[in-house]
Amino acid sequence: MKKLRVFQTVKIKRIVPGFSPGNLGTVFLFFILTPYLITFFLGNLREGNGEQAAFTQTGKEDACLVFVSNEASFGSEMIPIEDYVADKLARSMDENYEMEALKAQAVLIRSNLLAEIAEEDRYSTEGSMQGYKKKIQVKDPDYGKTLIKENILEAVAKTKGVYITYEGRPAGGAYFAVSNGKTRNAREMALEEYPYLLSVPCERDFLSENFNSFTVYKEKEFEKIWKSIKGWQITEDEILEKEGITVQKAMEKYTLYRDSADYVLYVEREGMYVSGEQFRKAFGLSSASFHFNKEEGQVIITVKGLGHGLGMSQFGANEMARQGSDYIHILNYFFQNVTITKFE
Repeated sequence: MKKLRVFQTVKIKRIVPGFSPGNLGTVFLFFILTPYLITFFLGNLREGNGEQAAFTQTGKEDACLVFVSNEASFGSEMIPIEDYVADKLARSMDENYEMEALKAQAVLIRSNLLAEIAEEDRYSTEGSMQGYKKKIQVKDPDYGKTLIKENILEAVAKTKGVYITYEGRPAGGAYFAVSNGKTRNAREMALEEYPYLLSVPCERDFLSENFNSFTVYKEKEFEKIWKSIKGWQITEDEILEKEGITVQKAMEKYTLYRDSADYVLYVEREGMYVSGEQFRKAFGLSSASFHFNKEEGQVIITVKGLGHGLGMSQFGANEMARQGSDYIHILNYFFQNVTITKFE
């Protein structure tokens, strides 16, 4: 059975014009970062609310040099990993969020990059990145186009080299904008390789302006879009063998299969199964936590949340930070049984 893509980035930043991509952006970013290198890049791992035990400190005898190789339109450019993390953070999270939420996001971006290094040499048996000089391949045409503010640089500098591991290996750090009140369980989505992504409550996400949304389609237009979606080869028994699945009827012919967090896993009509994420993309919905019904020749789709629902809710992380949680506690809340590790 096909698997859904997990790590999609929800962009909530507008690109600031006037900055050309490529080496110019890299040089500009380097000069901005310089004042913070001395002050912050030592990385005080013992700040926060007593969560120090969550860290595994690697040795300092060798330098770890990790670069991001960005395949831009004019060719390849080599970017120090921390420079790339700062640029990505500026594009992937609200810059006005609390510092501890920004720091948690920076760690997840770095973790995703490290998890991309080739399987045979991205880590030692202990999960250490020491002594490695690695190149991470990306294709990011938006790199270098966004103005990076001081708080973004500070969040990256204060978490330099910090990433999450699961069973000694760099772990992919999924994130999204706003939940429907809970995050999703990866195993219910047949993503067995991410056992640390379990469902947790996000009780304050309803405060987000992006928590509720709705879309209206004429019935004929709805039917046309539905018929354009390619169905899955799956049976109801395969869906229901997963724990926590509930079944709900929608309109006359549709059946919705929901996971334990109330996101739609599959939509079925007359034997055709479409994944919730496929349906979401086809109809331009903000998340796969949706309901729909027909009224007077129109189909009204109501939606909760913004994003795929796996991993860290950015809004939820910010609410935790506002209430006093540090980034270590935030990460340990959204990612179960992971270790927060640092390389120098």
